[in-house]
Amino acid sequence: MRINQGSSVSLYLQVAEQIKEDIQKKNLKAGDMLPPDHYYCTELGISHMTVKKAIDVLVNEGCVYRKKGVGTFIPEAKMVQSLFALSGFTGDNEKKGRKTVSTVLTFARVPAPDNVARRLRIQAGTQVVNLKRVRFVDNNPMALEDSFIRLQETESEKIFEHDFRQESLYHFLSDVCGISLKYAEETIEVSGASSEICDYLEIGQGRSVFLLSRTSFDQEGTAVEYVESVYRADKYIFSAILTNDRKNA
Repeated sequence: MRINQGSSVSLYLQVAEQIKEDIQKKNLKAGDMLPPDHYYCTELGISHMTVKKAIDVLVNEGCVYRKKGVGTFIPEAKMVQSLFALSGFTGDNEKKGRKTVSTVLTFARVPAPDNVARRLRIQAGTQVVNLKRVRFVDNNPMALEDSFIRLQETESEKIFEHDFRQESLYHFLSDVCGISLKYAEETIEVSGASSEICDYLEIGQGRSVFLLSRTSFDQEGTAVEYVESVYRADKYIFSAILTNDRKNA
């Protein structure tokens, strides 16, 4: 590791770039702890303040994260979520070999609130099934999902026979109810985590999260599910493939 004392680039930025290069070259791997500050001070002949500013830059960029009283670590690689696949949380992860489980917070029939009724194209107060879960991947809390499902009476009876700590809601809709979801309308925003979200997802107060709102429709165009999801921004990347429409360019 080497820095240029005569460079016009600030020392702390040079240190940050050197650490990023170590990460890119796999000299530092996901889960590794960075050497202590005094290592860089001795190795490079710089002050503790310069090292601290370099680490601050890396934390702000998401390249590393701090554990209070422990040290600074390289995060695990983020999970890439396609915006083109209409599949559930379980399906998205299990096809990539990840283990998913859930903690069920709410599982009951409820009158549809106004905003839910609008999304499901039903009258406010119509009975729907509310399934709210914390979703885990490989035992790490990744998302909080609050689903409202519009079902026929017989289907509504069947859903309560299932254990959604382990089972997939979309598998239930397909395999038990014969409901094939064809398309969905989805929006994504970024927000700071509330205290409730921090507790459920085990993240720091005010950390950034993705807020997703999705209404899914069946083959006949009937709205079946409206879900509000919170995903950890430190764990997810959302990807899409864009095409160039020359006519409207």
